[in-house]
Amino acid sequence: MRTLWIAIVFLGFSLAVSIPAFSQNPDKKHLTDSLAIQQISANLDAAWNIHDALAFSNLFLEDADFQWHTGDLLKDKKQIEQYFSASFKQIPPEYRHHTTIKRLRFIDPDIAIGDGTIVIVREGATENEKPYMSVLFTCIGKKIDDNWRIAAVRIILPKTD
Repeated sequence: MRTLWIAIVFLGFSLAVSIPAFSQNPDKKHLTDSLAIQQISANLDAAWNIHDALAFSNLFLEDADFQWHTGDLLKDKKQIEQYFSASFKQIPPEYRHHTTIKRLRFIDPDIAIGDGTIVIVREGATENEKPYMSVLFTCIGKKIDDNWRIAAVRIILPKTD
């Protein structure tokens, strides 16, 4: 279970820049960077979906960290790779990771913070089938040498009624 949480969270940063994210930048000042972050999100989902821990971890900075809703912390890119390598062995291959960025804000030209959702669903699930997992995330991206990478991820459980 913890493995699935971690897998979902990481793909959370899969900053699939959605319409709401673009609405945060109506002047299109950050359009190119928003698109680059969107690609990171797509790459994150793709790596998770084929259970490729190396490709997944390569989207993070060397000193990145990833914190679960439980408080457990992965402290660098290597720990992230090791954790997901073990986790992916336990995740059924038909599960799919979907990341949606609800809000993307540029704190600095080279630093962005994103908030959104990560949903893990069974491929081929019916419309009324409950997702295997659904979490909120906040992540920080950093651009170094014109390339965006994930610096930090925080997973949050949504409120339940």
